[in-house]
Amino acid sequence: MSNETDVVKEISAIKKGPKVLKLYMDMCAKCGTCATVCPVYYGDDDAKYNPANRSDLIRKIYKKHNTATGKVLGSLAGAEDYNEEEFKEWEEHFYSCTGCRRCAAYCPFGIDNSVITRKGRAILDKLGMTPETMQNVVQISLDTGNTDGASPTALKAAVEFLEEEMHDEHGIDIKIPLDKEGVDYFYVPPSGDVLVNPEATTGIAKVFHVMGLADNWTMSSTLFDGANYGLFTGNDGHMKADNKPYVEEAKRLGVKYMFMGECGHAYRIMKMMMEAGGWWGDLPFKVINCMQWTTELIKKGKLQFDKSKNPLPVTYHDPCNFAKSCEIVEEPRVILQATCQDYRDMYPHGADNWCCGGGGGLSAMDDIRDFRMEVSGKKKMDQIRATGARYVAAACSNCKRQLGQLMEHYKEDIAVGGVHDMLSRSILINGKAAERVDYD
Repeated sequence: MSNETDVVKEISAIKKGPKVLKLYMDMCAKCGTCATVCPVYYGDDDAKYNPANRSDLIRKIYKKHNTATGKVLGSLAGAEDYNEEEFKEWEEHFYSCTGCRRCAAYCPFGIDNSVITRKGRAILDKLGMTPETMQNVVQISLDTGNTDGASPTALKAAVEFLEEEMHDEHGIDIKIPLDKEGVDYFYVPPSGDVLVNPEATTGIAKVFHVMGLADNWTMSSTLFDGANYGLFTGNDGHMKADNKPYVEEAKRLGVKYMFMGECGHAYRIMKMMMEAGGWWGDLPFKVINCMQWTTELIKKGKLQFDKSKNPLPVTYHDPCNFAKSCEIVEEPRVILQATCQDYRDMYPHGADNWCCGGGGGLSAMDDIRDFRMEVSGKKKMDQIRATGARYVAAACSNCKRQLGQLMEHYKEDIAVGGVHDMLSRSILINGKAAERVDYD
């Protein structure tokens, strides 16, 4: 079958698919509002970065083959047939969208162009045209259970190192249990929060320790990465295949809670899609998020901190999946305000935040690094500078990678890390905070 036949068939399937996507094929008024609030269009106002124009790549073919006005009036009704030359540029178009969903918040009709972007990516994926970097990340995760391709041996070594560091910080043993059955909590972080930016995980371990729950949680030595790039490539089969082993592991361990770490898209998939959608039927556990859990403990006065351990001005970047898709906005701020001397918000923030520029999986694509630095990440860099902060907390490994590269690119002396990192440095254990150790 030709690309033309396949593309038209996939786009025409929208007619029998989710109602919201079908509505998006008819509703756009071309008012331009989405462009004015898009981080990519902010960085470069080329027409190809206008969200409505990108969505029209699919919308016009849909109208041509599935609406009476499109069949009769053609371009007068915004309908056009498949164009081979235009299709050759689909990868560039659909992988220049960060999927941040900011357009949906401001569109007068509520059109979420990220949904259309995902449809475009799904079509590319079916044709074997997903960017190679993204294909590799997905395959590594499916083969090994984590996007880094790390072995259980590597995970165990990393955990041992973190336990040694926490002992040096506090003079006592603070454990990160592995493969422990019959406990209440199964901690599922992004692998980066153990292998690359580990202080988020040491912060979690210290909270369990303080709460007397040191023996009531566990990680898995084989499944320790909630990241799931099937969401970004548009491949539902891959997304579910990446998800199911974690569900089975939670059942095997016999836990009450799948305790998700600082990863917005991982929590979104597990909580808002898998659990809410009943992918695997009734579950014997609940999906919860670490930041909501820690915030409740802080509000109840269960945790104490020495803010002087975090003297630098700190700001928080709202990962798009947490703020827009999971409504986790207040919680990270409660944690940072409790643990830092000088917390400063960006403006706008929360559900109105601007994307870091690496959303939708783009942060993993080093071949478009210049685009991420100079175009999609430009607004976020402006926001961070405006706060005067010297540390940016982000509850997302993809955001951390993008933000760290932004600081390097723009030669800014601003550190990047997680939310529980600040907690790890300032939490009081036996009346004392950590004697600071850098994880170099």
